[in-house]
Amino acid sequence: MMMYHSWDSQNAWLRQILSRNFLYMNRATAGASGLADDDWVWVESHHGRIRCQLKTMEGCEPHTVWTWNAVGRQRGTSGLAEDASEATAGFLLNHLISELLPASGARRFTNSDPVTGQAAWFDLRVRVRKCAPDETGIQPTFSAAKRRPDDDGSRPDVLHWTRGE
Repeated sequence: MMMYHSWDSQNAWLRQILSRNFLYMNRATAGASGLADDDWVWVESHHGRIRCQLKTMEGCEPHTVWTWNAVGRQRGTSGLAEDASEATAGFLLNHLISELLPASGARRFTNSDPVTGQAAWFDLRVRVRKCAPDETGIQPTFSAAKRRPDDDGSRPDVLHWTRGE
């Protein structure tokens, strides 16, 4: 599975194949909710919300949504052009995930796997609803990051690799 984690997101070859992500949902579940391929949807958790584009598929469990995370980027970061699709169409689930579980009494618990300490993305409950017709484009968005002084902003459209000698 390409682009699963940020380890792969800087792979130039994979970026040319897939440089944006979608929220995937079971086709029947989406249809029952009035959703279809390419709809813009709000995805909301107890912690936040994002806006992204939906793709439906048979291979997704009926009450599960998934995406490749770590594809979305802030404009001007990671050595990408400001109009790179990672910044204009890619999104992150991180805005939905709290470091802490919802309050339960006086004590708050960490939202992490107890064995590995990894953020617990696998059990996040979300609500998915269709956006209004005038609501398109990813959200949230952020201002472009400040470029390094030695970065002139030029980027190739297609990367070509040659064998070094």
